[in-house]
Amino acid sequence: MSRATAYNIEPAGPFLAHSLLGRSKSTESGSDLDSTSKGENPERGPLDVWNLKADIERGLHASADDLFHPGTVIGFSRLRGRSPNGNDDDFVGEPPRYLLTNWLHRTPATSTPENRAFIIHPANLTIFSPETLLASLLCHQPPLPRSQAISCLDSVQLFPVFDLAAAVQAINEVSDILHSFWETRQTEDDDHRNQSEAIPHSITLIVAGLDTLTEAVIRASNAVRGTAVLSSVLRTLTQLSRMHRSYLSVVLVNTSGVGSTVRDDAAGTPPQSQRNYDAHQSRDDGIQSMFCLTDEPLFPSLLMRTLDQGIDTHLLVSNTRRAPVVEVIKDRVGSGVGKWCTWEKNQ
Repeated sequence: MSRATAYNIEPAGPFLAHSLLGRSKSTESGSDLDSTSKGENPERGPLDVWNLKADIERGLHASADDLFHPGTVIGFSRLRGRSPNGNDDDFVGEPPRYLLTNWLHRTPATSTPENRAFIIHPANLTIFSPETLLASLLCHQPPLPRSQAISCLDSVQLFPVFDLAAAVQAINEVSDILHSFWETRQTEDDDHRNQSEAIPHSITLIVAGLDTLTEAVIRASNAVRGTAVLSSVLRTLTQLSRMHRSYLSVVLVNTSGVGSTVRDDAAGTPPQSQRNYDAHQSRDDGIQSMFCLTDEPLFPSLLMRTLDQGIDTHLLVSNTRRAPVVEVIKDRVGSGVGKWCTWEKNQ
């Protein structure tokens, strides 16, 4: 880790998302996908246990029986060659952004650490920009007034970074905040602590583009050095998720894509036999996708394999000839492998 400072560029200081919003921004702009209608949480019947949509609607900080519960590292990746219109970043960013928007929508806005979202991202990545988040909040159901949507962004703190070393520094800064929050709660007297624990609190940490930042290190140096730094970062994120397991959700959004470029000739809705495939069966080449019928592995490089090893629950976004889909390709802390759903506009 000491050598990483050789390519360090000082990260921009963290700031609240709402501070970047101009009052003249149009309320009509928005992410098409984040206009997804949100109603009551759907009930799961015995015949649709494979359906991921119910878990998505319950969202982040759900119960321990749900997919997106705290205390785990959740990863989102896209399949190379399956992004509609070539908009790779926004394609993989839509599901995690929806989860964040859903959480912000139902979480009371506060400037205290009890309900906060920290987003670490490359400075040129726009999938979690204040304008995009505001548009998502305005499109969410039930709709929010613009002033209330902006107040939701008071809970979001952005850390734009320019390289992997700056991302490491930002993660350490968030870690210090979390440890300070944890120590404060530990030093409270019993009566006060019992009272505060009755108040719902949750913290979300999103790290976007960690794979892309690591690729820059590999190009400048070599794969061994890059993956060594990445392994250290992933170990820190795992430790944070376990130490603060009752209230911290960690989400990784990988922007470089997994697998190799694939054809779209075998894509479509899988038959019932595929929906119910045995989650414990694996092929010799590792984790596979139901919607990518190819013999090539999803993680052919050392970087990809290292990144996947640091993820507890891994979701893959791909585009079939019928509709975009999201599927769970790995879940080592639960039984979510094989769940999937379509991901459509205004779903």
